[in-house]
Amino acid sequence: MPRLNKLSIAAVNSAATLLALVAFSTNSAQAALFKFSFTSEEANGYFIYDDSIPGDSPLSPNSTAYNGAVREYKIDVKEKGVFEGTNATTIIFLPRREDGIEAPETDDFLLEERAVDREPQSPYALVVYFHYPKGTFGESTNIPTAIPDIAFAEIFPNVDFPNTIGEAAYRGNVQTRIERVPEPALISALLGIGAWFTLRRSRYKSLPV
Repeated sequence: MPRLNKLSIAAVNSAATLLALVAFSTNSAQAALFKFSFTSEEANGYFIYDDSIPGDSPLSPNSTAYNGAVREYKIDVKEKGVFEGTNATTIIFLPRREDGIEAPETDDFLLEERAVDREPQSPYALVVYFHYPKGTFGESTNIPTAIPDIAFAEIFPNVDFPNTIGEAAYRGNVQTRIERVPEPALISALLGIGAWFTLRRSRYKSLPV
């Protein structure tokens, strides 16, 4: 068998072993990062959140806030502004009339960044609503890792609690999705495999025939 084929088989076997070990350690970890993204003609954006952050229910039994769960976000509303940050909260809110909440009964996934955390600093909070049909979350306020493809979004960049929610920068339907963010260990492993295989091929080419 040619030497290069032997090296290729060895590389594949080593890569498979390493990936299996990385996958095992990743699957065994309790925490995971997820990326929620949305798109439309007039607005788009994303936020990355940690699903291991514990929640609390300060508003009602049908609302849970996950403070500090968002590691990074970007909201682009074209000429109305681009809003970015690295420390925000996700909220699951299920407004129900039996709780005395006079609002449409929907299942809401919210992004909120307090005024003190805005980048650059602002006297206002940022709140983004993604409204889904009632029952989407199964009456659970656990932080979701899967969602429908369509939501009705409302983006409020100038919220002054409890005085006013401000004017909406965008209202309308958006395409939504959630995907798992690859673990840093897995990315490093893949890069390492590529570098290792390149080095082995380079050494092989330098060997006398």
